[in-house]
Amino acid sequence: MKTDSLNTERDWQELQETNSRFIVLDSNDLIVSCNDKVKHARLDLHREDILPSDCFWLDADQRTFCFNEFKEIAGKEIKLLFMPSGSEARRVKVLVEAFQLFNQQYYSLLIQDEHVEFVQNEYVEFDQGKTHPFYGMAQALSADLKNSLLELHYQPQINTVDNSLYGVEVLARWTSDEFGSVTPDRFVALAEEFGLIAELDLWVLRQSCLQLASWRDRGIHIPMIAVNFSPLSFNYPSLKNEIQALLDQTGLLASSLVIEVTESKKIKTSDLFIDAINDLHSIGVIISLDDFGTGYSNLKRLLKFPVSQLKLDRAFVSDLPNKLSKELSAVVLSISKKIGAVAIAEGVETQQQLSCLKSMGYEVVQGYIFSPPLSKSELEHWFYAVE
Repeated sequence: MKTDSLNTERDWQELQETNSRFIVLDSNDLIVSCNDKVKHARLDLHREDILPSDCFWLDADQRTFCFNEFKEIAGKEIKLLFMPSGSEARRVKVLVEAFQLFNQQYYSLLIQDEHVEFVQNEYVEFDQGKTHPFYGMAQALSADLKNSLLELHYQPQINTVDNSLYGVEVLARWTSDEFGSVTPDRFVALAEEFGLIAELDLWVLRQSCLQLASWRDRGIHIPMIAVNFSPLSFNYPSLKNEIQALLDQTGLLASSLVIEVTESKKIKTSDLFIDAINDLHSIGVIISLDDFGTGYSNLKRLLKFPVSQLKLDRAFVSDLPNKLSKELSAVVLSISKKIGAVAIAEGVETQQQLSCLKSMGYEVVQGYIFSPPLSKSELEHWFYAVE
């Protein structure tokens, strides 16, 4: 099926069966019904006032089955979600462009078909709870973010050359009144799925910078803080300006801030992603690639954006001094040197692992052998104890 037409009876029947449950979420997270009872309505707009680029384009070739994925908005791309009765949800990828009509913002799905030229958009109420089994948990996460009820823990990173503090990694923790303690893997995935990930990452970033500034005012010198960012958060509008304003507010140098990007399939070297990375690098923010070695990255991609740190995947560390893990760890160290990045080994728990890493040339390590993740007060006690 071409992107601008419905060529098969099956495609048209699927649209009809989808009925009012064929939805699209616009860039403001408003839910728009694209075919409420498949109304064949022409927009009250002159042809010369709208261009093809101003509309959604349906691309059936991009359809993929998804599991409980509700929305993903990335730059000018948006996911349309098919939810046919009695079938698994399907999504299609479209390009998002807006147009103005009577000083209001509209989005449209243009379908060039002999029966329908435009399918009218309508804003509708939508019972998300019936769509996603974890919607209640997502609501709780959103509310707790707004009320700053998550906690931050801090794990020290140690320079093994002189045993000095290199920095701390900031780790979010969430204990919900309704759902109890929720693991980071679970609530981060939830945030990504429900469009809360940028809000989560920026909340952690703001709280971390405020805490670092407070510590320094009290004479507790933490060289730098490392904050985890989902690859999806780099689609946040004006991310550079947001971070620069935060640095100005706290009086921190950009070199005090490390943004860790987890190596995953979500990392796409799109212009938007690369521009966001380069924007942060241009103001002095340190970019770190977390869990390096899991198999999704390659050197060609690494050269497309400035990486200042490579964090060795803890799976390699846990198997040390296994011969293969040792060889792979050495390769990661070699790559870091070639691109001028600092190699950091995380998940170090035993003296044997530490000795092996030091013998290979790793100078910065992180793990329970030095300290578990600590609360604010615990880190302060730890800092004074090792001074």
